[in-house]
Amino acid sequence: MAEKSETWEEDDREEDFRKTGQTCYNREKESNDNGNVFDCAFHPTRPLLACGLSSGSIRLFQGPDADAPFDRWTIDDRFRLDNASHIKCLAWNVDGTRLAAGCFDGTVAVWQCNGVDDSVIPFQAKEHNLAVFEIIWNRWNCNLFATRSRDEGELQRILTWNSDLNEPVSCQCLELDTKFVWDFEWISSTRMAACTYEGTILICEIGSKVPVRRVSHPGVWKVRWHFALHYLVSCSTDGSVKVWSKNRHQEVGQIQLENRVYCVDCHGLRSGGSALIASGLEDGTIAIWHVTENRLQILSEHLDAVTCISFSPDGQYLATLDNEEKLIIWSTENWVIIFHHFKPANENWNHIRWNPTSNKLAISSNSHEIHIIELEDEFEDCISSHDEEKST
Repeated sequence: MAEKSETWEEDDREEDFRKTGQTCYNREKESNDNGNVFDCAFHPTRPLLACGLSSGSIRLFQGPDADAPFDRWTIDDRFRLDNASHIKCLAWNVDGTRLAAGCFDGTVAVWQCNGVDDSVIPFQAKEHNLAVFEIIWNRWNCNLFATRSRDEGELQRILTWNSDLNEPVSCQCLELDTKFVWDFEWISSTRMAACTYEGTILICEIGSKVPVRRVSHPGVWKVRWHFALHYLVSCSTDGSVKVWSKNRHQEVGQIQLENRVYCVDCHGLRSGGSALIASGLEDGTIAIWHVTENRLQILSEHLDAVTCISFSPDGQYLATLDNEEKLIIWSTENWVIIFHHFKPANENWNHIRWNPTSNKLAISSNSHEIHIIELEDEFEDCISSHDEEKST
């Protein structure tokens, strides 16, 4: 059990850092022919944002560089499905050479993005019976990814795909003896972990049609791989957050919280800092587990359940979103609030996506708009200025 630190009180906040240097852009509404944006994803290295539309096309926003304001990014509509279908989710592979999309009709499509002929679709197939809700690329193998959907009347399945252009298109099916898979995550080049309705984490191996290992975590809701610690992290509606070893899949650490945990994210060791695990709770609090220091910190600002949580790639910021659709960005250096924003009443925010340089955040809203929050130079100066004042 981690040692619990003091709760962040209302009077401890640095109000001056809210909204400093932030700009939230609402892209101009498009015509109904283009449809709604259900998901978006930044390219892992280039200033490029892909948005999946209900018309079955991908709208790309491309900037001259990562620091350019988003209103200077240009539109490119070169990616389109052969047969129009609502795009539900999309994701880039680790090196940015593939873009995969999952659709409401069960179709999965992949485009190559090598700068030569980006409009070619290496393959488009319909193996799922219902909407594809999630796509996750393997971080160790840039050609391998997995998809899941809510296939009615069947045991849950996860499909793994090989998008290597030098090999025939292949798809393998992992049959899971469960009513529902809540979440899954790659933990190696050949293995993934899936958390199930029955409170079990299934360890699945490519090439094996059934799980190779099962571990129990009652109420398990989300799983994440901690790349710095090389551990699997899981959170549960029973209030627990657990850490599991990679090889033996045994529990090696745990914290017990007072409310249901709905989301979790991890970040690696910072210079002179601790490896972090952040969890969003039903009561609106956020638990920050400083794992290597065995210390727990509680942040209190949300008034409703925190359902989405995401560290920026550089670890300097943490974005959190609650059921009331209030977005907060925190500085992980001192845990002050540096930005907060409420969604429009007529939108439903689903995903928050950081760009690779951690200075832009994209939010898909199931509407005609894509929201971009930018961290500008003035914002960075304010953080540095605040830290200098604290040291004097």
